[in-house]
Amino acid sequence: LMKPIFTAAKAAPKRIVYAEGEDERVLRAVQVVIDEGLARPILVGRPAVIMKRIERFGLRMQPEAHFDMINPERDDRFKEYWTEYYRLTQRKGVTEAYAQIEMRRRLTLIGAVAIHRGEADGMLCGMSGTHKSHLRYIDQVLGLRRGIRNYAAMNAVMLPSRTVFIADTYVNPDPTPDQIAEITLLAAEEIKRFGIVPKVALLSHSSFGTSDEPSARKMRAAVALVNAMDPDLEVE
Repeated sequence: LMKPIFTAAKAAPKRIVYAEGEDERVLRAVQVVIDEGLARPILVGRPAVIMKRIERFGLRMQPEAHFDMINPERDDRFKEYWTEYYRLTQRKGVTEAYAQIEMRRRLTLIGAVAIHRGEADGMLCGMSGTHKSHLRYIDQVLGLRRGIRNYAAMNAVMLPSRTVFIADTYVNPDPTPDQIAEITLLAAEEIKRFGIVPKVALLSHSSFGTSDEPSARKMRAAVALVNAMDPDLEVE
């Protein structure tokens, strides 16, 4: 599944922010990314802590040569970052003082602003905390793609004989038929990027119309919407 993704990544390495740059799991993964030439990592964290842990874990990577850093405690770009965050959110209750505080302590926010400013191409975050707490800063700074109304999360389960993609796994606890339809189309779009032709099952406790409970009716309505929006997508 991942071979085409790795090949594309090596062909044009992107700048990827690792929000929890001091985490052992992140540092070990970043070493692999560097060894394989998959990306140019940007670690968010305190340089002294990162370097101490690199040495402790026996890793070989070195700053500037292999990766870049954003220091949440002291960075020359701090004022530029918090003022940009304030500009984006001042009409949503964020004051200048609060913007400065948040920019010191919210690692995902730092990464989101780096992407917004064109200093990074993507981010990995969420090693701790809830999905919702991280999504808040993504929404404030980056927002939704034009024409899209809903966030959603998708997980890939890699089985011995096939890969199953599941959505929405984190964001919408009780989505409407319209939301389900949009999430379905977005998920299908992402699955195609893996070179896979998507086949979609919208799940409720009903099998082929055996139930008329609200969840089953909702899924039938969603199927009708998906069929109208993308008649070529195989969905049941």
